[in-house]
Amino acid sequence: MKKGLVLLICCLGFYPKTLNAQLIKLEAGIGTSHYNWLENELTGDLTINVSIQKKNKSRKFFGSLKAIGNLQNARINRSTYEFIQPVNSYSEVISPTEDLFASYRGGEAEVGFMWNQKAHTKPSFFPILSLYSKSIARRINSKNSTYLEEEKYSLHGIMAGIGLKIPGKSEKTIQIQAFEPIIHDVTLYGAYVGVPYESLVSNTTLSFRGKCSLRHEKFGFHLTFESLNLGSAENKSSKSILASQANSLSGAISYAF
Repeated sequence: MKKGLVLLICCLGFYPKTLNAQLIKLEAGIGTSHYNWLENELTGDLTINVSIQKKNKSRKFFGSLKAIGNLQNARINRSTYEFIQPVNSYSEVISPTEDLFASYRGGEAEVGFMWNQKAHTKPSFFPILSLYSKSIARRINSKNSTYLEEEKYSLHGIMAGIGLKIPGKSEKTIQIQAFEPIIHDVTLYGAYVGVPYESLVSNTTLSFRGKCSLRHEKFGFHLTFESLNLGSAENKSSKSILASQANSLSGAISYAF
């Protein structure tokens, strides 16, 4: 999340001399996401979006930040979870039958350009190209809230796609994008596995995102589906993590200032 914030600030820094000649829009939103990953989790989301477009120009610069926080804990399936009790540990041993729970958190940042953004009276397509940063973490606790471990994925790369804008009293847009990570790693840390163990991630494939938006005056309503492919991680000093896929369905309401 810190890398994403730095990315957004750096990109905004290229525009200090021309901001007065451009149309700037700021939008804030609140929503929720349902994650189907190793467990089913519900999160609360906060978003901030900014767009900059010169008058009479078809290209629009945009940037967005999103914070994801856990709303509920899901029970872990102990038959698929590998717990490693450390050697020579004085900590209380976790029983194989004790209930364990997972909580999710993370964030994302995106900066890029949209083309063909002039006013149209008919539906029009527009290409999208951006730098995208995503982080997602899974924290594991025992029944008595004892912190055990956490695995955190960080993906930074290029997002590209196409959108459809449908004008009217309420503007409607549909976007479909593909995400290719350039930098991709995982950190596993906690009370029992050491602090921290970092591994490069392999066996990754493209991730995808689809988004539908409805804007009426200053209010926006958004529905987003993301399929995030997380590769496998192997570290001889720690346990290996198998490749997985985190699918999320998000809904949000936003307001433009």
